[in-house]
Amino acid sequence: MSELKLTPEEVAAVRELVEVAVALKKGGTLGLLKSFTENGDRLLETISEEKALLRLAAIGNSALEPVREIEAEKVNDISMNVEELVNALLRALAETNPKDAPKVGMTGAIGYLRDEDVQKGLGFLLTLAKNLGRVLNEK
Repeated sequence: MSELKLTPEEVAAVRELVEVAVALKKGGTLGLLKSFTENGDRLLETISEEKALLRLAAIGNSALEPVREIEAEKVNDISMNVEELVNALLRALAETNPKDAPKVGMTGAIGYLRDEDVQKGLGFLLTLAKNLGRVLNEK
């Protein structure tokens, strides 16, 4: 058997490939990729028959177009805001049971306005509404 001769660049590339494979294995992605290659035809057939997945893909594709158009300098700010907002929403959802939410009339709503947490949430929503309206008027 002949000896394999690799250049230093090729050795570095092989080392990097092994590191990527280990990272994919640890993250569970390698198994997913392997399963997809082994069962790809059946998976695609299942997906093509599932109307809800096709509808979700169509909606997701529509949502991607505005993402592609985001100005590069705004991506970091948007990313940080999305992360903070989703974190806050998930934590708030964990503490809020929809079945326990009280019915609130006008006087109850006014009473809630004395609560600092409600003031903060309402302030965020009103700021978002103002910015949304401004952006919508720009179109």
